[in-house]
Amino acid sequence: MKQKISIITVLIGFSLLLSCNNTQEKTTKNEKAATEHPKVNHKKNCKDVHWSYHNAETGPENWKNLCDGFSDCGGKSQSPINIDTKDVVQSKDLKAIEFNYGKSNVDIINNGHTVQFNVNGKNLAKLNDKDYKLLQFHYHSLSEHTVNGKHFPIEVHFVHKYSDKDYAVIGIMFVEGKENPLFKKYLNQFPTHEGEYQSDETIDLLSLLPKNKDYYYYNGSLTTPPCSEIVSWYVLKNPVEASKEQIKKFSEILHNNYRPVLPLNGRKVKEFNQ
Repeated sequence: MKQKISIITVLIGFSLLLSCNNTQEKTTKNEKAATEHPKVNHKKNCKDVHWSYHNAETGPENWKNLCDGFSDCGGKSQSPINIDTKDVVQSKDLKAIEFNYGKSNVDIINNGHTVQFNVNGKNLAKLNDKDYKLLQFHYHSLSEHTVNGKHFPIEVHFVHKYSDKDYAVIGIMFVEGKENPLFKKYLNQFPTHEGEYQSDETIDLLSLLPKNKDYYYYNGSLTTPPCSEIVSWYVLKNPVEASKEQIKKFSEILHNNYRPVLPLNGRKVKEFNQ
């Protein structure tokens, strides 16, 4: 009887030892997997979700996974894109942009993702028979859109709203050249970190645009989360200028805050020429 109890005790001990070894092996494998593939905490509420341009876990390639409200970032009609001029479609349906811009007070914000000028007053752009209200303009460096695979040093986006589901953004490229008047006056006031600068001075908004306003047109999205696919894009063909020194100083503030280009997925880029 004692011999039977002894054998049973040995078997139980051996079984427990195997169980501990298996548990330890599984734990080691799980820890290794977690190290190799960091798990993103998917959230339903996007309010406090942090996103970035450079971190692998919070960067552009993973925006769609950060929370439910960012799912459009994985959509089929995303922006920005590369504009291949040999594939652009001539269109007789597009019309010249009518800029009904006036002046706006100076309100410059660095929100951690870009430097943005908030706009006040009734500043409108008539875009293919609809009046869109200008809300703000902000900058990206390098440019978000590319033309024939080429980035520009800076791209500015003039963001307009017609309704909650109908936005229009006018993109303008910068090239190196003579000093930019807006930068000359306010570049030293641009917050280099999150912050705001305000002044009672006013900006003549029309003076920020190139003389020739021919453009490329396509349907796309916001280029930052939530990446909503509700944007008509008008990328002006003609750039504005800034000096080499201005571009360098501005680029040091923005730290490559651009989203890489996305596939067209069957969309066509049209063009308007005056």
